[in-house]
Amino acid sequence: MMNNQQAVNNKLPHRVTHEVRELLHCWRESYFLPNDIEVTNSSLSQHEVDTLIDKVHGLFRQIKQVESAELSDKVIKIQLQLNSLQQMNRNLKFEELVSLDYHINVLAKLVLRHDDNLDPAPYIPHKHPILLALNQELAEKLSEQLAFFDVHCQVIKDKQDFILNLQQFTQSAIIIDVNFTGEGVGIELMKAHQANVPKIFITHQENVPIELRLSACQVGGSGFYVRPTLAQLLRSVEQFYSTPSLKPYKVLIMDDSHSQALFCEHALNRAGMLTQIVTQPLTILEAMEQFEPELILMDMYMPGCTGTELASVIRQQSAYLRLPILFLSGENNKDIQLNAMKLGGDDFLTKPIAPKHLVSTVQTRCERGRVLNDLIIRDSLTGLFNHTHILDKLKQACRYAKEQGEALCFAMVDIDFFKKVNDSYGHTVGDKVISTLSLFLKQRLRGDHSIGRYGGEEFAVVFPRTREDEALFVMNEIREAFNQLEHSSEQGEFKVSFSAGICRFSGNNAENIIEQADEALYAAKHKGRNNIQCYQFDS
Repeated sequence: MMNNQQAVNNKLPHRVTHEVRELLHCWRESYFLPNDIEVTNSSLSQHEVDTLIDKVHGLFRQIKQVESAELSDKVIKIQLQLNSLQQMNRNLKFEELVSLDYHINVLAKLVLRHDDNLDPAPYIPHKHPILLALNQELAEKLSEQLAFFDVHCQVIKDKQDFILNLQQFTQSAIIIDVNFTGEGVGIELMKAHQANVPKIFITHQENVPIELRLSACQVGGSGFYVRPTLAQLLRSVEQFYSTPSLKPYKVLIMDDSHSQALFCEHALNRAGMLTQIVTQPLTILEAMEQFEPELILMDMYMPGCTGTELASVIRQQSAYLRLPILFLSGENNKDIQLNAMKLGGDDFLTKPIAPKHLVSTVQTRCERGRVLNDLIIRDSLTGLFNHTHILDKLKQACRYAKEQGEALCFAMVDIDFFKKVNDSYGHTVGDKVISTLSLFLKQRLRGDHSIGRYGGEEFAVVFPRTREDEALFVMNEIREAFNQLEHSSEQGEFKVSFSAGICRFSGNNAENIIEQADEALYAAKHKGRNNIQCYQFDS
């Protein structure tokens, strides 16, 4: 059965997909928001906003000829946001930037197919490369190795070149040797650089004195490594280059008063959040399953039940134990408010409430919820989804693929001869290899792919909306690139490979797709390792 996205794609002229690719490319070139600097407005210039508007106008003209209400609605939302900025001649607020990013990517996913060959957004933007101020041989080698991670670097030759690059790349992370071009010169060069960017110091000398580490901290050093691994260096700048949030917060508003619900919706939407209103208490579980909110904003008194009773019903289900619930009511009795929080609420807001106060409270709770949720669902060594959560992701993907009639693939990845790595170089080096592969997979498989550490040296990857030949092509590219990486140890440098097994979702193999992918992985190992096999269904 053909799903909505397939139907849309099949009738779209080439010009529409071309315009969407152009818009997405233009957006990715313009959009850059470091994660650990204070965010008050966007890095988009007025010229970049004007260029984006021109792209959207051209796209809208093409879509009008297709007569797709769904696409028109998506483009109009983007157009209104950009037009508002152009008329007011101001920068985007942080919430507006995240919301705009979300809507542009939703449009791209709706229109573009996997065979459009659209490259993913670069992990390190070319206009903000990592600056490498190291000895020439090390810098060139490191730059070559980081290129396998899709990371763009700029090699610094000397002090004058360093100053020129700082002027050109004002928001770039810096990896610098403490003795760059001379003893202690790296420290001295950083004294004059006041930009709030990662300043990573490295050294190859043994027994580093604490005075040197202290000097690095005093000039703004955010990391100090002795003979660091690639994974260590990448993780030290990863948070800075990643966007704070790829998706707006999702808030479910439960209030039998439609006017009050609209007031909350308007305030939260203006702050860049996505909302859904529920006015019938007994339909809330169905709405939660479909909308998947990150927070529930709930009235206390509704027809047929109270907010605390409804919260108790929600808390009976383990999947919603961590979901923040905020009560919003005119109730002033402190004892009742405290009892409401005891029975399942996380906070109590009193009506009437100022929009600014409402937005601030909801944002804080959602942000904290994401942090806590990440701690629970992530593997501590790799930062990938843990075993339990990657299986949940696979179940959700299978269910969605079956409902929508979409393609889906699942891959099991295993490091070849990993026991030999541990026996030859030690478990600490083995952990570094696992960490490097996890980072490599994460950088190469950005977007809507789900990646998890299945256990030990095994990884699992969920490929939504992906055919078997596409998954095989992508994994083979990753395998070939990873096999060229050099890993360091006290005994010297060495290379590692991995094997993988891929299984497509047939529509009725959700219960045994893991076993089938594992069988394909076994076949890859049996054929000599360092290769990828697909599961062969009985014809």
